[in-house]
Amino acid sequence: MAYDLVIKNAKIIDGSGLPAFSGDVAVQDGRIAEIGKIGDSAKRVINADGLVLSPGFIDHHTHMDAHLLWDPMATSSPFHGVTSVVTGNCGLSLMPCKPEDRPALVSSLSRVEAIPREVLETAVDWQWGSVGQYLDNLDKNLGVNVASHVGHCAIRQYVMGEESSEREATPAEIEEMKEAVRDAMRAGAIGFTTNQNPRHMRLDGKPVASRMATTEEVLALAGTVGEFNTGVIEAIRGNPAIEDIDWYAQIAKASNRPVLWQVVLHMWNAPNKWRAQLDKLEESFASGVRPFGLTNANPLVRRFNMRNAQAFDESPTWRELMRQPMEARIEAFSTTEGRDKLREAFGEIPWDPNAPTWFDLFDIIGPVLPKNQHLKGKTVGEMAREQGKDALDAFLDLVIEEEFETMFQRNVSHGDDNAVGEILRSPYVLIGVSDAGAHVAFDASFGYCTFLLAEWVRKRKLMTLEAAVNKLSFMVANIFGLRDRGLIRPGWFADLTLFDPETIGALEPEYTNDYPGGTTRMIQKSTGVYYTIVNGQVIAENGEVTSARPGRVLRNSWYEAHNGTNGK
Repeated sequence: MAYDLVIKNAKIIDGSGLPAFSGDVAVQDGRIAEIGKIGDSAKRVINADGLVLSPGFIDHHTHMDAHLLWDPMATSSPFHGVTSVVTGNCGLSLMPCKPEDRPALVSSLSRVEAIPREVLETAVDWQWGSVGQYLDNLDKNLGVNVASHVGHCAIRQYVMGEESSEREATPAEIEEMKEAVRDAMRAGAIGFTTNQNPRHMRLDGKPVASRMATTEEVLALAGTVGEFNTGVIEAIRGNPAIEDIDWYAQIAKASNRPVLWQVVLHMWNAPNKWRAQLDKLEESFASGVRPFGLTNANPLVRRFNMRNAQAFDESPTWRELMRQPMEARIEAFSTTEGRDKLREAFGEIPWDPNAPTWFDLFDIIGPVLPKNQHLKGKTVGEMAREQGKDALDAFLDLVIEEEFETMFQRNVSHGDDNAVGEILRSPYVLIGVSDAGAHVAFDASFGYCTFLLAEWVRKRKLMTLEAAVNKLSFMVANIFGLRDRGLIRPGWFADLTLFDPETIGALEPEYTNDYPGGTTRMIQKSTGVYYTIVNGQVIAENGEVTSARPGRVLRNSWYEAHNGTNGK
């Protein structure tokens, strides 16, 4: 027979973690038809010539809820071998919603994820109210596959209106929220997410709605997800204390579902915390629950300028100042009294006794004025020593001189290779907090998969290639219940990535003006990724997207059982 596609002479890493092997893969009607030595003809033949063929990577932590409405390819994700993305994380989703809820949902998503408000207000065409209507609306013309959580903030807003960000829910309101979660799961939501991060607020300064929820409310809604025996729960509480893992384990027990929480990292300011986290996770899993920690493959880097910085949100004083008009910020930054107050404010960050030294470590990555170009690549601490100034004074002097346009970078993690290796390899840790679609003017971490394969596999040899591919594909698909995805197996969907392990890597992010209204955002390209294939069709080839749009909305297994199979 003539197959739709045959990939010949590949080094196949099938996603299971087992050793690689050589062979051909045939694709028919969007699924893998045969693996081995394929002699039949095909409409298209790709000669892999020893390149690695793996399952497509699954980016399970994005904020592309709105982005996909105007960019169904989810660029730059396909450039890095990503074939499926998951949205609705951190308690934030655009559904369910009533018309009067829209400003609140936009306000939360814009402030927490640093997505320009004007983009969300003008480019989102609200063609839905329910979760099912949103997913149906999304399931058109997609390049990648998409699964979506329902967010706790939207659920609370839907039931309680503006009071959702002001008070605890009544028992009756919790019952209404439980029914809204049931509606979401019946419509195919892949899970439920909640957010109790004290840093996260709306544009108007109110806390995001889920921060007002009691533990009893969270457990009740998590238990509702558990009624369906499918789906996951993602939760965030900010910088997690070790005892917070008990809270996540409590959610996992109430729901009997996997719980994903943020974040397990080697941090400069707490160099031994990761070990205590992994030990606590091992203890939790031994008790029979599944609170998976999340980790970043790439260093936790934040690019920012002082026009719209969230880098200081840990401090209430700095956070409040950064919400004020520019005139108020200039006054605070310009006077000795204002600077002394800001210096003292770092005592408000008890979890980081090294907070006053943050400025020393900031990298200057984008000076604006010609006379300051020699500062590029230096730290603020180096600049301060050259000028004979305190680091905060040197930082604010540069900010004012360049009218708040200077770009800085803050790196707070990944200082110990041995620690990073243990975290990445842990069976209790899931790799990937890309935040793709968020922080669009300051960061782009689309390429965490290619960074992992380049930096931690090829260069530092902290993981085998087979183990890394498993972490990026089948481990995610298995936890999320994405059936027939994440492995190269006959009968499974042909979500595939073809790459060169010797050259794969993530390039530095770059600016582009391709956002609605010409708004500037950051994208990220790659090297060494030759083909990204979704449901049997090539969506990216040699660093360029194609015209194919084979992506599907992926819904939970309860929905599949009652309505049909994903990707049919």
